[in-house]
Amino acid sequence: MLVFFLIPVLILTVYSFWSVENFQVQRDFSFDNYTAIFTKPLLYKAFLLSLRVAFFSSFGAVLLAFPFAYFIAKKVVKYQSLALLAVIVPFWTSFILRAYAWRILLGPNGVINQGLEAAGLIEEPIGALLYSPTATGIGLLYVYLPLAILPIYSVLERLPDSLTEAAADLGASPFQVFREVVLPLSMPGVLVAGVFTFVFGIGEYVIPALLGGGKQLLYAEAIVLRINAQQDWPAAAAMAIVLMVLTFGMVALLGRRVRKMELF
Repeated sequence: MLVFFLIPVLILTVYSFWSVENFQVQRDFSFDNYTAIFTKPLLYKAFLLSLRVAFFSSFGAVLLAFPFAYFIAKKVVKYQSLALLAVIVPFWTSFILRAYAWRILLGPNGVINQGLEAAGLIEEPIGALLYSPTATGIGLLYVYLPLAILPIYSVLERLPDSLTEAAADLGASPFQVFREVVLPLSMPGVLVAGVFTFVFGIGEYVIPALLGGGKQLLYAEAIVLRINAQQDWPAAAAMAIVLMVLTFGMVALLGRRVRKMELF
């Protein structure tokens, strides 16, 4: 932790207070790199867009993951190992290969557009499906969906059936059982799933680069642009530190919230 994490983070933090002039790093202390993140339109728009895309993918992943996790935990008890294996199998495939597969699916001549045209729902391909924040959100949702399923499953799997049976015996409808018993007791897993997918999504670079097409920069793409195009390492370091503080803060709040739920 000291050699491979803390020391690099300290070096990154020191760099973030320096500046660049004529492609040369100037070791003068300044907060300009941090203020630029929230004052320059390109940077704060990229930051806000990343927040929206990450929230969309996180929210969608949790909505899709919950029924999958419940089905695995409660409906296919005899085949749980096989079902969990099916959830994990996509991780055995190349990350980039899966992103390219979505380019084929979302493209103008892709399966989705062709299917909609064949069904008569559209007259011409929907160009906005690919190279857009929507495509990036869909890619993030798909790639990190297993990370949302597993923590929710781990909570639901430990949920005693006697609790839901008792609620049903007392006259609760299936919806009331879900709302009053299953959902509150599964919230630790839901929160972990949501925060994990959000944290991974907001810092993702490969999927926005492949599916977003660079038309609307996300935060990670803006960091890479600062380094490759402008050689502005201090500004990129400041942007990375802001992202790191945001993610660490969310994980800390998550841990505190989950501990309170478990104590309750």
